[in-house]
Amino acid sequence: MGRMEIITGRERRRRWSDEDKLRILEEASAPQTSAAAVARRHDLLPQQIYTWRRQFRVIEQAGDESVSFLPVGLIEEEDIARRRKARGRRSGRIEVKLVNGRALCIDADIDDDILSRLIRVVEEA
Repeated sequence: MGRMEIITGRERRRRWSDEDKLRILEEASAPQTSAAAVARRHDLLPQQIYTWRRQFRVIEQAGDESVSFLPVGLIEEEDIARRRKARGRRSGRIEVKLVNGRALCIDADIDDDILSRLIRVVEEA
């Protein structure tokens, strides 16, 4: 008589090494192959393959420390001088206390029309 193994408990829980997971993922990513077919061959649920894909994608992205650059534009000296002059006249932040007890904290160089509209909106709220 042959040996019989009886599994007791709620369910079995297998542990897969990273090498095994990567081998199965490589098999599942082959052209004309479905994750469900690979999962059946390895006695897995297809969701497990998708979970492993996400797991290794996150590890790849965390390890990717590539350098990125921001676009830079050149400003003429005249523009810099004009901006400094404009800031010299009105700079900093202003707090405007309204009749209804509310307050607006805004940049000092805000356009007058925009400030008027903001005050109206906040007072009516």
